[in-house]
Amino acid sequence: MLRRRMVRKVGSSRIVREIGRGGMGVVYEAFQEGLDRPVAVKALDTKLARSKEVVERFRREGRAYARLRHEAIVQVHDLVEKDDGLYLVTELVDGTDLARLLVKGGALPADCVALVGARVADALDYVHFNALLHRDVKPANVMVSRDGEVKLMDFGIAKGEEDSDLTRVGMLVGSPSYMAPEVLAGGEAGPMSDVWALGVSLYELLTGEKPFQGKNAEELFASIARGRFEPVRSLAKDCPRRVARAVERCLQKKPSARFRSAAALARTLDGIATRLLPRGLHPRARVVALLANRGFVTEEVALSKLDLSTLHATRIADARGNPTKAEFPMHRRRRASVTVMALLALAAGVATWLVRP
Repeated sequence: MLRRRMVRKVGSSRIVREIGRGGMGVVYEAFQEGLDRPVAVKALDTKLARSKEVVERFRREGRAYARLRHEAIVQVHDLVEKDDGLYLVTELVDGTDLARLLVKGGALPADCVALVGARVADALDYVHFNALLHRDVKPANVMVSRDGEVKLMDFGIAKGEEDSDLTRVGMLVGSPSYMAPEVLAGGEAGPMSDVWALGVSLYELLTGEKPFQGKNAEELFASIARGRFEPVRSLAKDCPRRVARAVERCLQKKPSARFRSAAALARTLDGIATRLLPRGLHPRARVVALLANRGFVTEEVALSKLDLSTLHATRIADARGNPTKAEFPMHRRRRASVTVMALLALAAGVATWLVRP
């Protein structure tokens, strides 16, 4: 089979390298000349580009989400048609997605899950306010940057390879493991469907497992239809009860039993995160520490983001999980032995005495 020659330029964006590949196409890192900024270019797969339905959906959603302006949503810059190809030019997030974080180190600490969940829920509330739906909320579609930002991306356009065998264009839009029961039953997707998908994602982040599983699509759909899942704290025993309750509420079979809106979920998770974080620690610094712990950020970069003065006289746990007390005088805040210990302690998420319900 002959491989199609890679396009070198899309609009004003010069392709640098391939950074991802999925069921709907390829993602490239590019440089937008004139504006002197890095961008991401998503190229629709040539086979799918032959489908008028797929192309029109790609165009429609690209135009719709280009209107959105929210700090937790990846910005769409341009939609380009060239040589029978269709390309979406978006903001480039320097970081990783939550799915890779899970693969790298397993379940995330509860405070990080609350932080990330609050930002995604707030982004979804903005999407819903604009009479739109995401339709494909999952860990692989949430990025965390080296600046500690959380970014929701891929609004029902891009698909992961792991879902390509279960999702057929024109039948189901989204990833089956994260599809709400009302959608699988043939009903219309709505804001509560996005809330349900976020609940599945948060459950997976907390426990390392999906709440609904099956050996094949039929078994998976049956599991979702039954609506029964293992309680969060049976798999993540150190998870605070209030975090577990919030996630489990998102997963209720009846949409009316879930949070009444993504905004209500965001407020709940924001309140939880505020109580769980050490006093004075900036939420983004916590996210950066997690990235450093899992090898996505170097110590040098992490230390440039972390303000260790906020940890002065704050009790933390060392990397082994043993409670200790660390003092960080301002004139010694850059001392390597202290900063490394603090960074690892924050990122490991083992300070269970801080998050005890």
